[in-house]
Amino acid sequence: MNCPPETLKYLMVAGIAPPALILLPPDVEPGSELGSSGFVRRGINYASVEFLLYSNFFVQGRKARLITVTERQAARLRAILEETISGPADLAAYGPFGALHTECAAVAIFPPLGRAPRQDDMAEIVSLEAGGGVLGAGTSVRIEGDSFVFAEDGAEVARVSTKINTVAVPLTLTPPRPLQRQELTLQFIGGSDGFDPAGITTCFLAYLGTTVQTQATLFDAAAYVVMRLGNLGVSPSHVAEVVLSHLHEDHLAGLPELILMGSHRVRLVTSDIIYQSLLRVLSAMLALPAQDVAALFDYFPLNPGAPLELDGRRFEAIYAVHSIPTIAVRVNGVCYSGDMRYDEEWFAELVERGVLTPARRDELVRFAEGASVLVQDVGGGAIHSTITPRLLQALTAKSQRLVLAHTSKHNLPADSSELAERVEFAASGHVVGLGAPLPDDDQIEVAETIAACPLFARLPTAERLALAEAAEVVSWPDRATILREGDPSDGCAYIVHSGLVEILIGGRPVRVLGRGSSIGERGAILGDPRSSTMVARGEVELLRLSPIVFGPAAERLGLAQAFARAEWLSGAPVLRELPWASLLDLALDFQPRSLAMGEQLFVAGEPGFEGYMLVSGALLFLDEAGRMIEELRTPGEFFGGRSALYGTPRSATARATEPGEVWALPKPALERLNMLYPNLLLHLRAVEANHASRRPGNQETRRPS
Repeated sequence: MNCPPETLKYLMVAGIAPPALILLPPDVEPGSELGSSGFVRRGINYASVEFLLYSNFFVQGRKARLITVTERQAARLRAILEETISGPADLAAYGPFGALHTECAAVAIFPPLGRAPRQDDMAEIVSLEAGGGVLGAGTSVRIEGDSFVFAEDGAEVARVSTKINTVAVPLTLTPPRPLQRQELTLQFIGGSDGFDPAGITTCFLAYLGTTVQTQATLFDAAAYVVMRLGNLGVSPSHVAEVVLSHLHEDHLAGLPELILMGSHRVRLVTSDIIYQSLLRVLSAMLALPAQDVAALFDYFPLNPGAPLELDGRRFEAIYAVHSIPTIAVRVNGVCYSGDMRYDEEWFAELVERGVLTPARRDELVRFAEGASVLVQDVGGGAIHSTITPRLLQALTAKSQRLVLAHTSKHNLPADSSELAERVEFAASGHVVGLGAPLPDDDQIEVAETIAACPLFARLPTAERLALAEAAEVVSWPDRATILREGDPSDGCAYIVHSGLVEILIGGRPVRVLGRGSSIGERGAILGDPRSSTMVARGEVELLRLSPIVFGPAAERLGLAQAFARAEWLSGAPVLRELPWASLLDLALDFQPRSLAMGEQLFVAGEPGFEGYMLVSGALLFLDEAGRMIEELRTPGEFFGGRSALYGTPRSATARATEPGEVWALPKPALERLNMLYPNLLLHLRAVEANHASRRPGNQETRRPS
């Protein structure tokens, strides 16, 4: 039941053979929980089945059966797997790179089939809605309310909740390691493959600049990437962009989490073919229209023959040779192969067969030449590079350093000893550095932590630097209790500087916080007892802001005045799981406004400059002809944001039908929300888009904006 990323690894560690029957959870309704929609809960995809299918098909030699609740889910799951296993089905999707479709088919061929395996070779996808709950041998499953009910020979034997109350976590975290930055530095979150229970799939940070303030470029997104970044002392806000090589699960699994739960808007770099494929995958995963998915992050196209310049970094790409569209990327001395199958003798065979042109073969062979560091995914088999003396000889001739990734087998062939000094294997926490060391500056690191905290990032730069000078760095060992629920406040506020802090309320884990997360403001201002217990996960450093340091900053930000609004927001079911600091940060942007009965809030056809949340009273919405659309009475409902954020005219007139209050979010605040809280933006968009569709006889109408 349920299949979050790395399920296969958990099963392998537990000594459990991968099951052939996989039951997936009901959809999360858009707008019902932050960072959740469709198969995704708080950024985690609970239909992450790709590697269970591979294990069943290639290792066990059998087809798995995927069981969804509804037929609509089943259709979406087919769409995801067709895209990730076989690539775009429509040849037109390849545009001017139509030959890439032929290349992918040549790589993916599976001899027993005489062709590339497809989704329907690996999995039968059925739904309970269409009678797919018969499991065989007299057993069955059905859904009743919020429970899956299992029966044997017609008699109920088990009843299991369909609700997922805790978020999945990884088996392993990247071990933190002191990072001496150099002019070019790579830090590997993982360097293994999807079948290695002890390893994390290939994913790394590249620091490509000559100052310690240089932000990182993230290559691919391993599962649970937000927590794994946090354990390295890296905030998602310190990631300048994400380079996505392709859509296989071991390279993609962490991207929904980073987009929805990273507290920072993602800049995504990939090619047009992969981007359009990604939108189809995320649309099916989240059960949202592709245009709503596209609004959650910023896309920067990187196509072969069209270099991309971003903040002094020059990106170039070619399509690699793999089973689905994949890019190999060069940027500022770093070359990453993606999952390219690199084999020069095989390339020559493909030329003879007419799969590759000689010019294409030359492009593949020469792309990495002159690189300072070449990160080459290996692992062997039909679709990855196999480590041989010939391969090592070819690749070490192209670059100063060769880093082999995507494998758990860290052994060179016996007759390759003369190349050993120039070859290294990536593993979790592995660091590669070239060029002069950059001077360490602890004060700059503290300032960067404060800048990564949305609450304190509101302060002018000079005040943040002063706060950094006054903050005290304090440390806790693994599993130490930092603050205890119910204890009196010491008057201090804290910001996570490095490591991870687990938050428990009533003994129940509710979240894990990483660098830049602020805690303890409520007790520091109001003097209330601590509302949660905070435990170090690994070694942790916090910035402690004593009352004499925190007080002036809180006054400057107006935190005391925003507390009542934060309290009100915490009562909204969809917001109550947010950290208190995030609620406080949101409350600072809301501007209360009283409405008299009959007062007009906005008029249809006019430009919009604010979004609103209803706090009390009632609002009547009228179309341009003066006809009633709906009346809004539910406190906490959001409206009007689409017009303000996207520059479209108001689609309705809003008039108060009784005295009340709304909180306004001006356009700059909405844009800030767009940058820092994409999960909340997704929620507000879903509320606006879906509320009106619940009205009888008007299924296509959107909430007035």
